[in-house]
Amino acid sequence: MKPKIKNGIIVLIKFILIFVILLGIYFAIMTLTSLIPSGMLENNVRESSETLVQEGEKVTFDLKYKEENIFTFTDALMINTAYSIDNNHPIESFILARKNYIPGQTTEFYPDGQYNLGANENYISKENGDLYQTKELYGLMHGDNIQDSYEYARYWHGYLSILRPLLLLFNYSGIRIVLAIITLISIVTLITLLCKKISITSGVIYGIGLLAISIFIVTKSINEILIFIVAFISSIILLLKKNPEKNIGIFFFVVGSVSNFIDLLTAPLVTLGITAITYFLLVQRNESKVNIKRYILDFLKICISWALGYGITWLSKWVITEIFFGRPIISQAIEQAVFRSNGPQINGMNIFSLSNVFIRNMEYLSSPVAITILIAAVIYIIVMMIINRNKKIDFKENLKKCLPYILIFFLPVIWYMVLKQHSYTHVNFTYRILVISIISLLIIASKILVSKNMEDSRKQ
Repeated sequence: MKPKIKNGIIVLIKFILIFVILLGIYFAIMTLTSLIPSGMLENNVRESSETLVQEGEKVTFDLKYKEENIFTFTDALMINTAYSIDNNHPIESFILARKNYIPGQTTEFYPDGQYNLGANENYISKENGDLYQTKELYGLMHGDNIQDSYEYARYWHGYLSILRPLLLLFNYSGIRIVLAIITLISIVTLITLLCKKISITSGVIYGIGLLAISIFIVTKSINEILIFIVAFISSIILLLKKNPEKNIGIFFFVVGSVSNFIDLLTAPLVTLGITAITYFLLVQRNESKVNIKRYILDFLKICISWALGYGITWLSKWVITEIFFGRPIISQAIEQAVFRSNGPQINGMNIFSLSNVFIRNMEYLSSPVAITILIAAVIYIIVMMIINRNKKIDFKENLKKCLPYILIFFLPVIWYMVLKQHSYTHVNFTYRILVISIISLLIIASKILVSKNMEDSRKQ
């Protein structure tokens, strides 16, 4: 057998084993946390429903230069799903991911629909068909005799392994505080390691990028913040590894898989983009010579590995649900994917185009923030030109070093291209993946005018 074929088979076996191990871990932690009786969560879930119904389906934060919207109805759905787990049938419960399920009270069961999750008729607007998840959760926890339960089996709902233990100790307000503390610790750790292992400039850049997307507003949403915490932890692990380049394909495969396990399709791309930027910063910190071919190959390896981890993990959930629980989830999930990509059509034409999706997401970033970032980049470039006016700058070499970040810069554009309907409809959180482009742009600005002497001093 040729060495290349043999090595390819070995790598394939490694990926398969890693995936099997991951599935085992997912089943273990979901089963264990599903064994917690829902009665132990009842008080905190009831208090959470009271907070949520007071806030409504959406909370608006006025930042003066723009408004930030957190749609709490998804958090209500997540808490409802956490409470609806039947500890007597833990595996079935977390696989089917039902809401409004109370043993002995529930009489009607509705499988995962093609597009939108159903709701009890008392919590559906007769004018526009909107669902009121916060009111439904409140009704469920305050004596409404809701007898119909709805499945949401297309996702893994891995957040349940975090949310259910938290609901043992905290209500919704308390969980927000816990997640804010975890986020703060993660960001401080990440930026500290960046400053220590890469440069102070890189740490500042990450901070600017995260502030631009109002990261601490994101902590108000369980649905949105968890995927960012995964991105922060992934980057921290890379920064702590002795050899970050070792098994990098497997590493990003795991990151992609965990992203799909935890997330409800909010902004999973941040786990790829932010972690990939961290990886290339580490590679360039240790390299003695620029290698464009290596940059391109590493970029492709990272993206493909992440996509495989994300995609196969999602597909495995559909297969398991269909084979063992008889739900026709695969065909429905594929139809849903096509819809999320293109959206509805009028006269055979797609409503959403890449341009209007991109512009809409840029608008949510807000022009003051975008302009400030661009001004900061221009000022930095001018300062660097003054500092290095008498020094030799190899623009060609510096441009080569910028290649990975140029490639990463366009990842959000590709995401918007693939998921046009989703990125337009859920712009309140999909715009946040632009943090990848912001960080990439500022890193490019920081590298393009660096002299050889300054680069050498940074590495010391």
